[in-house]
Formats: sequence, structure tokens, C-alpha cells
Amino acid sequence: MRFDQARSMRLSMSWLHTWSGLVLGWLLFAIFVTGTLSFFRNEITFWMQPELHRVKTNGLALSRAQEILEQEAADSPMWIITLPGARNPTLGLAWRADAPRPVAKTTHSRRGGEARGENYGNRHEGGEGRPQFEKNNASASAAGNTTSSRPGMKRLTLDPATGEALTARETAGGDFLYRFHFELYGLEPGWGRWIVGIATMFMLVAIVSGVIVHRNIFKDFFTFRTGKGKRSWLDAHNASSVFSLPFHLIITFSGLLLLGNLLLPSAVQSAFQGDSRAYMQSVRGGNTPVTPPSGERAPLTDLSALLAFTEQVWNGQPIGSITVNHPGDRRATVELRAANMDSLMGGRGAARILRFDGVSGQTLDMPAVAPPSIVQSVWNIQVMLHRGFFASPVPRWLLFLAGVGGSLMIATGLVMWSIARAKAREKLSFGHRLVDVLNVAGIAGLLIAIGAHFWANRLIPADLAHRGDWEIKVFFIAWSASCIHALLRKRKTAWIEQLVCAGALIAALPILNALTGGLSLPGSVEQGRWLLAGFDICALAIGGGLLFAAHKVMLHTPKFRVTKAASAIDTESKLSFPDFAQLQTEEPA
Repeated sequence: MRFDQARSMRLSMSWLHTWSGLVLGWLLFAIFVTGTLSFFRNEITFWMQPELHRVKTNGLALSRAQEILEQEAADSPMWIITLPGARNPTLGLAWRADAPRPVAKTTHSRRGGEARGENYGNRHEGGEGRPQFEKNNASASAAGNTTSSRPGMKRLTLDPATGEALTARETAGGDFLYRFHFELYGLEPGWGRWIVGIATMFMLVAIVSGVIVHRNIFKDFFTFRTGKGKRSWLDAHNASSVFSLPFHLIITFSGLLLLGNLLLPSAVQSAFQGDSRAYMQSVRGGNTPVTPPSGERAPLTDLSALLAFTEQVWNGQPIGSITVNHPGDRRATVELRAANMDSLMGGRGAARILRFDGVSGQTLDMPAVAPPSIVQSVWNIQVMLHRGFFASPVPRWLLFLAGVGGSLMIATGLVMWSIARAKAREKLSFGHRLVDVLNVAGIAGLLIAIGAHFWANRLIPADLAHRGDWEIKVFFIAWSASCIHALLRKRKTAWIEQLVCAGALIAALPILNALTGGLSLPGSVEQGRWLLAGFDICALAIGGGLLFAAHKVMLHTPKFRVTKAASAIDTESKLSFPDFAQLQTEEPA
């Protein structure tokens, strides 16, 4: 009796696993693929702006950056200087332009620290003209700056060695893939996040039910039988699932947590009386209070001296950014923040910061910050894990590989449904044909669209207005074309042609990069530019893998054998779903 109950439980979970994985599987695949690429969205954006590939890294023109800010943003309440790092070799400037400070009375005090008395409004060395500032916030953000693009912010990208202003092409960059991952593109953001949230719930159900269905899940991880039809697909599905099962669970749960305020608004309204701002402050923690300006002008201290002092105090630990509050005011403050945040706790308590008086250059005590609450700690850990903010190169690559495993898990599950119901007949049911078309367009077609997105970045004229929007349009045009192609071609032919197309587009990206002004793969390796070399090497690996898959599909000749179990399933319903328990016991055709 107990055995029958266990089998009945597994059969019901198999039905749930199949339905939850199939109904929104194609959307989940797109979410997983774009989310996996988002772990390297800074690197993708940098690759998509070849004008920045040859920036010099043998110096830091911080004094020149300070001069530009003093000339162009003297009335801004805040400056942010993003220093070059492993993921961004450029020097980025950003300043608030939405709330200009009223003109204050001028004093003639000297610059603290070095007693300089220059007139900072007329310090263009050599009479050089003002640099061309980027007018498009999205483009400026994509030009290597790591601060968020929001209204009221102006930005400029500099060569870190010379201080020369760099003009990079406008591009949707990796930010398009990142935003598509959690809110889809073209939909109102609220609706897009709702759809992604519902799909994520289905994903969590599929993962939990899949663990229940697969009794020998860890044993099957070490078993892979080639050339065995649907049994081989099941082995591939098991291996890709178990390979990064903890990652799948954490990334799915944390994704739901990030959308929790949208999916379960009643909980926030009940706990915080409808004050969503109080809720966000509770989970993220408060910011360091900023002293209000005095209204009395005073020269800003030398930022280069503060940078050198901080590097000495921190024993050479890289500095990520410099934030100046109320520059040019008597109460100006300067904060230097460390580049690496390896703590999963996140929040301000995890960041290493030194704070200085902006006029005298004297070190200031950091305001007391309350230790994070349990809610804040859980939130920070989940957010850091989901977005990979904490990750240095090795953990980031592990997250990327886990994301690849998750994408393969979804793809093999979708294909397995079609393989398990394959019959030796040309006429397919509507449901089976629909799944075949969506499999080709949703898996291979998405990869074609991503490849076309990168190609459009290089083939669209660099000076075309709104060219970032055109990159996105090419992405959806290519994806739509793949859907039409899958409808018009037979299943095997469609798979072969679209896999070849996707593989060729992606594998040829290093060649396209070298021919369109970017730094070639041999050159990037020789110069140690692994940010660029990593993109090109990944493109070769992924493109080669897709071409190999097309070759295997071309050589494959399916062998059909109708079993009693399969006949019973087909008789019951044309769109019923064979369970995984049956697949594990049935002999392969």
C-alpha cells in the first residue's frame, strides 16, 4: 500500500513537473539566458563600444578629471568619479544636474592640503577646448560608467591615462539583456515584472517537483548514455539539473524575493501601513547622512592626494569610486569607496569607506551605522547572490557556468517532451507541432537574436541617431524571423538551419570585432585585456558548441518503436504529457 502511495505521489509530481516546465518553459529559457549573460553585462557593454578598447592604462589623470568637474559642474550638489577597474578600464565622471545649488558668497581660502591658489574656472591646460559631453544618459552609462542612468545625471568618459574625453557609440549594451531578464522589453515595466514573477513561480514548482520525481537524481548525474534517444535526453536533463541544483533554487527564490513587493503587496501594506519607501529602507538599511551645505564657497581639496593617502592606508587595495558631496562648499565631504565588495551581507556595513573633509582634507569619522537587522541581512544576501555584486572573477565565472547549466536544463526538458512523443509519421497533432515550433524558435531562435543584436552593434552606422533602439529592433526582428522559419520548415531541418545560423553568428563575433575597429583577440591576449579576450573566447566556445550540435542533429536518424505505455498516452489525449517516472523505466527506442 505504501509503495502504491509513493508511486502515485511520484506520478502526480511528474505531471506537475511536466506542465509547470512546459507551459512557460520558453519564457523561462529566455529569462535564464539573458540573466546568465547579465553577470557580465559591464563586459558586454564595453565590447560593444570599440572606441574604448584601446584606452591607456598606464596612469590615472584624476587631477584632469577634477578640473573638468570644477569647470562643468561647479554648481552640482554631487560628483561621482568611477575609477578604472578590472571590469571597466575607463575613468567615468557623473554629476547631479537636476538640483543646482544657489550661488554662494565667495571666499579666498586656499585649497586644503596643498595651499594652491589657482583660479579653477580658467584652468584649461594649453588652451584646449572643452570636451564633448555625451547627451544621451543611456549611452553615457553604457560608455563604461557603473553608476545608474537616471534623469538629472550628466556623464563623461575619460581616458584614464591622458584625461582625454572619449566619444563612444550609443548602444543598448548589456543593459538591454539585463532589463529584458527581469521586466521583458516593450511591455510596461509593471506588467513585465508580473509576467517574470509568475514564470519564476512556475520555475520553483518545476524544480521542487523534479527533485521529488527523480529518486536517483544524484546517481543519474554520473550516468550519461549517448545515442539512446529519449533516454539520452533524460540523462542530459538530469546532469544539467543536478550540476547546479543549489544555484537553481537560490536564484529562483531570490528572484521571487526581489519581486516580493510586487507579487505580495498586501504583506508590505500590512507591515508598513502601505509605506513602500519605509519597506525599502528597512530591507536595505539607511544611507549615511549628508551634512547640508553652508552656502559659503571654498575650494575643494586635491582628490589625488586623498586617493594616495587612502591607498596607503588600505595597503594598495583598489579604490572603486570617489563621491564628493557639495563640491566647492565649506561643508563639502569626500568619500572613497573600495572597489571590491566580497561580503555577501551587502549594504553600507560591508563596503570599505574613508570619509574626508572636502576643504581641509582631514579624515572624518564615519557616522554610526546600525548593524543590519535579520530582514536586511536576508535581503542583502539574496540580492548579492542573485545579481553577483559580491563576485570577484572566479565566483562570477562559476555563477555564469551555473547559469549555462540552468539554461541547458530548461532546453533539454523542452526538447525531451517532443522526443518522448515522437512518432514515425509525418502528420503531427497540433499540440505536438506547436511545441516543436516553439522549441526551435524559443531556443535556437533566441540565440540567433542575441547574435544578431551583437552584429547590429557593429554594422549600424556609429553616428546614427537612436542606434541603441535599432540594436534592440534587430534583436526582435531576428527572433520573429526565426519563428516564421520554424513554422515553414520541418522540425529537423529547422533545428539544423537555426543552430548553424546561431553558431555562425556567435562564432564569427571575434572576427567582426577585429574588422570593425575593436581590439582583436590576439591583441587583447597579448596586452592582457582579458575583459575583451574573455568575450571573444566565450563567443568562439558557444558558437562552436552550437555548430557541433547542428552537426549531431544532421547525423541523427531517429528510430521509432511504439510501446504499450506510449500507445496508452497517445490514446488518452493528443496533448497529454508522459511522466518522468515512465521515462526512467521504459526501454529507449
